[in-house]
Amino acid sequence: MKITVSINGVLRNILERFQMVYEKYYEEVKSDVICNDLLKYTHFKTIEELSTFLYEEAPMEIFGQAREMDNNVIQHLVDLYISMPMNYKLRVVSDDFGKSRPSTLWFLAKYGCCFDEIKFYTIEEIDKLWEETDLFITNDSNIIESKPKNKKLIVVGENHHKTIDLNIKTLKDLESLELKKLENAKIE
Repeated sequence: MKITVSINGVLRNILERFQMVYEKYYEEVKSDVICNDLLKYTHFKTIEELSTFLYEEAPMEIFGQAREMDNNVIQHLVDLYISMPMNYKLRVVSDDFGKSRPSTLWFLAKYGCCFDEIKFYTIEEIDKLWEETDLFITNDSNIIESKPKNKKLIVVGENHHKTIDLNIKTLKDLESLELKKLENAKIE
């Protein structure tokens, strides 16, 4: 059994940190940042301008110094990992690139992550991620929308998709990663 967990939105509060760093260097955002469409909150006119800020000017401040989604959520995942059956594997994934990758590794290290695999991917590789996954825990809409019928999906946060198996408010709502116990869990 291979379980994959998204870093952004499940473990790391990247939107809150983006807002803080953007306001430090520029101006207040147009409204609180609550979705991944960052251009609509900022003065940047193009995705290239936004990408320069994210991945060249401030990646360590944004990706490396972000806070956990919930206090001790990573320790909770570590505890779940330790209690997993021996034939289970746990992988964390993120769609980072460039200088945000070492920043993400630093984020994971400072919170004591010790999982089987850390993987960076592009949007073109989502189907491959699903091929290598039995259960995905995410809030990434691209991953949610590409869910194959024969795979399990847990969505963290608000979701309106019908293809999910379980919807939870926070990863800390899970008491186990063992599939038998998850199948008995109630969908919100």
